[in-house]
Order: sequence, then structure tokens, then C-alpha cells
Amino acid sequence: MRASSLLSIAACLLAACGAAPDPLPEGGGRGLLRADARPPGGAATFTRPQWRLGDRFGLVSGDRAHDEFVVRDVTDDYYELVDSRERLLRRDRDLGYLGQWRVENGDVVGVDVMAPADARYHWPLWVGKRWECEFVERVRDRGAMPIRASYHVEALERITVPAGSFEALRIVRRMRLAAPDTDDLPTRVQIAWYAPAVGFEVRQLIGYSLVELDSFRRP
Repeated sequence: MRASSLLSIAACLLAACGAAPDPLPEGGGRGLLRADARPPGGAATFTRPQWRLGDRFGLVSGDRAHDEFVVRDVTDDYYELVDSRERLLRRDRDLGYLGQWRVENGDVVGVDVMAPADARYHWPLWVGKRWECEFVERVRDRGAMPIRASYHVEALERITVPAGSFEALRIVRRMRLAAPDTDDLPTRVQIAWYAPAVGFEVRQLIGYSLVELDSFRRP
């Protein structure tokens, strides 16, 4: 999202100081708007993964910038992860993106918070599935932006990244402002490759940045 490529593809975390992130802001979007209900006959389907405490996902962006995300807490509602620079992220249990937080002078401050979650996934997945959601993104010092995002699982393909070779679902995300008088603004497009064997995105194309999985460990 707005901070960095690595933050955009990761998930949720606890501050080292043990403080809890600020609650999600009020006045969010409408959430899930629609989703394909049933796969076509004979289609392979992929169910929601389960992350566990201690799961580690190493990512490399632009062939140079490396970071590692560790699952630090699992609740009934969300996963929390922390990265090597103690940045804080959350995803809900469907891997919907909840936002980013940062520890500043001992306080946990919201940097980029979604209300409700950006529904990056809608389970089960299959090739051809589509869904759409609406949420409000509140970026620190920028105010609120109502956003509509649509998703399409385009293909299942084998790709090779630094961490290995994986069968991955190619998911295209189209995002635009959901506010009056914004229809003429361009749609932003991102592509993610989700690998069911890992339960995580193994590649993402975000703007001009290619972000790939270069290591993972699931205890």
C-alpha cells in the first residue's frame, strides 16, 4: 500500500513493547460487496490457510531489499506479524489486509488503517473467481479515502522465485476511489501470486516493484 512494497504484502503484528494497535477507525466502507458463490463443475478449489505462531516469510523487493515477517500472535479475529524493523501489520483470518502500525516514542501509532479489511481473498479460491469489496483507508496525515477493490483469479501457473518453484494462483487486483466525481481517475492494478503450498503470496507486482518470497519456515 502507501508505505512500502514489503509492508503491502505482509500481514499483522504486535509491537515489541507489547502495546496493542489502535482500534480500527469508525465510519468504514461497506465491506464485501459481491463474490462468486460456486465454482464451475470440476474446478479445483483452494481453502483458507492456517498460519501458526513462528511462521516466517522472507521477502526480497527489487532484487535487493530484504525483510522477514514473523507471526507473533494469532487470535480469533486476526494474525499479527512483526518484521525485522519492528513494523506492525495485521491481517484478518481470511488474510484480508487490516493495516500498518508503528511504535513511536513508546506509543503504537496507526500509519495506514483499513475499515473494514481490504478483502484480498475470498475463500475458497478457484481459477475464474471474482469478488469485490469497499473499505475506507485512513493514512496518517492524509485523511480518509473510500476505496473499491475488485479481484479476479486469472490462472493457476507454476512460477519460480528465490524460495523455489510453486504452483500459484495469479490474482489481479483493481483499485479505485469510491467517491463522487472520481470516475475519471485511473484504476490502479496490482498482481499477486498466491501459493497454496505456502499459504502466502510468493510474488507480487506492485507499481514498479517486484516482491518475491526468498525463504519461509512453518514450524
